[in-house]
Amino acid sequence: MAVYAYLCTTELEEIFRDDDFSAHLQSEELAINTYCLQKGWFLAKVFSDLSCTVKDGFSSRPSAREMVGCLNRGDVVICSQLLRIFTHSEEVVRSVKVFASLGVSLHILDLGGSLLNETDGISFSKLAESFAALEKRRSKERIKKVKKLQKDEGRYLGGSRPFGFSIHDNGRLIENPMEQRIVKTIMNLKKEGKSLRAISSAVSTPIMPISFKTVQRVLKRQQNASEITQI
Repeated sequence: MAVYAYLCTTELEEIFRDDDFSAHLQSEELAINTYCLQKGWFLAKVFSDLSCTVKDGFSSRPSAREMVGCLNRGDVVICSQLLRIFTHSEEVVRSVKVFASLGVSLHILDLGGSLLNETDGISFSKLAESFAALEKRRSKERIKKVKKLQKDEGRYLGGSRPFGFSIHDNGRLIENPMEQRIVKTIMNLKKEGKSLRAISSAVSTPIMPISFKTVQRVLKRQQNASEITQI
């Protein structure tokens, strides 16, 4: 018997990945290892598909196909959550039948055990919650995708207006010439090693005071723009 673990992340999860999400994935990996220890199993390999689109079904992902090709009767596949392996409820039903035909156990940790073994006592309420989580993520992915497309088009999506830009009547951000000159001055002073407060003092005027927080945001935005350009 061989034991494998599997996980997938979506394209937008990777784009908007932060420290909290990375820590969450690490905790899921720890949970899988702990589960194997409790069962007395040796984890042979972890298969992962990163940056998948919601339309990428389990059977269409490269690592998922590779894993299925390695499976033999009696093997075990472990996943921390239903949404780390499937993208919608219909896929769950279809794929569980495939695992059953292969004689492979599919263990979903947040459901408490194997989807194919009734003795593990997986409750309908937990399964329903997992199905709901799948559909909720699909909805969030659609919203995030729309917002990303709008942001890529230069549309203003609310919040504080970024210094150096004005909001056009069509909803797009356009450069504010006067503030852009100040942005260039801020960048030059930063290159000279000036502190945030020193830069703030240098570029502020009685008519337009500029806080060190604004200076910090300008520098951060310029840094992010530079990193994206280098990719």
